[in-house]
Amino acid sequence: MAAIVGLGISCLAVNQLQAQEACTSMQVFLGIAPNHRENVMEYIAPKLKEKYNVELVAEAIGSANMVERITAQGANPRISIAQWDVPIGLTACEQGLCKPIDANRAPNTKNLADWAVTKDKDGNPNVLATNVLGVGIIYDEEQFKKNNMAPPKSWTDLNRPDMKGRLAITAPQSTMGTAALVMLAKNNGGGEANIDPGFDATKKLLPNIHTVFTWTSELSNLMQLGEVWAAVTSSNIAPALRAQGIPMKFVIPQEGSPTVNGGLSLVKGAPCEEAAYEYINLYYSDEFQALRMRKGATASPSASAWSKLTPEEQAGMGLTANDFSKLVNFDWRAINAARPGWIERWQREVR
Repeated sequence: MAAIVGLGISCLAVNQLQAQEACTSMQVFLGIAPNHRENVMEYIAPKLKEKYNVELVAEAIGSANMVERITAQGANPRISIAQWDVPIGLTACEQGLCKPIDANRAPNTKNLADWAVTKDKDGNPNVLATNVLGVGIIYDEEQFKKNNMAPPKSWTDLNRPDMKGRLAITAPQSTMGTAALVMLAKNNGGGEANIDPGFDATKKLLPNIHTVFTWTSELSNLMQLGEVWAAVTSSNIAPALRAQGIPMKFVIPQEGSPTVNGGLSLVKGAPCEEAAYEYINLYYSDEFQALRMRKGATASPSASAWSKLTPEEQAGMGLTANDFSKLVNFDWRAINAARPGWIERWQREVR
């Protein structure tokens, strides 16, 4: 029996090796975040090329687009890894687009906190958090000081008269916008199962709103032009804008900040499995996680990576490990079921 088991394991290893030898190019979908693709191509791509002679093809797109494109590829997808927002990945995996992740083949993933690992109904990991993001308020410190405006501290500050025409909010087509809508609902007696207070609160903000945006590139342009002074967005945007010379600061409102973490999944039926596991292991190395915190301002879900940052570097982050207790978790299964209807309603009632 032992000989048979050993033979089976050997055959599996040979099959994996043969499959990897046939892989010369691996495609990965990346979440849209400051310097994400640049960091992946700088740190991970050369190592994959050296070890497996695999060219990494990385494309940064929205999470919903990832699902559409992988679904369209059917039973033989060309994408090996999808780095979608965790809420989107949750639904995608339930639709059968993912395969379980074996932590033994990517040992650096064992440094992740328990809450950073989403499991399927059989208890197998299928979505790993790549970062920790909070949704809150960013504001232009220079413009606020120049106009004698108090820094925002609460979600209710979005309604202040001095914000008129200077506020931008995220549309629910973005996961960040959906999270903000649910947070406004919760703050006003609703929540995932009762979104009406969220729409009511949004409509009350309309006199103050300059722009409703989906992509952070839109927001960045408006901030650079000085047209928008405050916005509802994710915690990694303020440090990225500061790096461009715009004096932005992120605030976790006193009521809390909904968390929308980036995620990573293996795509079911995809090629290049050996290289994909090497990619995952490199991605969760302390060195790469520290690089993402420095260059992308995305807080790491891996506790060991934080030791790579100096106190000064941690202070420049929009969100640190000390802020994790202020984050609010939502029932994304319930949200995902209702979200298409909310987006249609938003288009009718808000824009």
